[in-house]
Amino acid sequence: MNNYEKIGDTVLIELPEEVDDYRASILVNETEEVFQDGRIRYVIFDFRHTSVMDSSGIGLITRRFRNVYDRGGKVFVIHANDRMQRILKMSGIFKIAEQTEDFETAYKQVHMS
Repeated sequence: MNNYEKIGDTVLIELPEEVDDYRASILVNETEEVFQDGRIRYVIFDFRHTSVMDSSGIGLITRRFRNVYDRGGKVFVIHANDRMQRILKMSGIFKIAEQTEDFETAYKQVHMS
């Protein structure tokens, strides 16, 4: 089951309803190979279905941030509900990731500038 899609130098990761230790480790393993590609510079986390996330989810985001940061890349968060926004803000994720409206907005921001 793929929870991600590679679009050129960008990876879109669709997060499940619950991002706990078990699901975060599956996502890390599923996406590990794609992030070995040195051309990947942007990652977009789609929270559309997510209602619960623990520290493992935060770890997933920071891990992927480290993958793209040294390549001059960026991390984006899309479709985060109020609860997820509070968790992301309290955890400091918004210091390393930018929240945008949707995939198209994030993609255009880095490819049309």
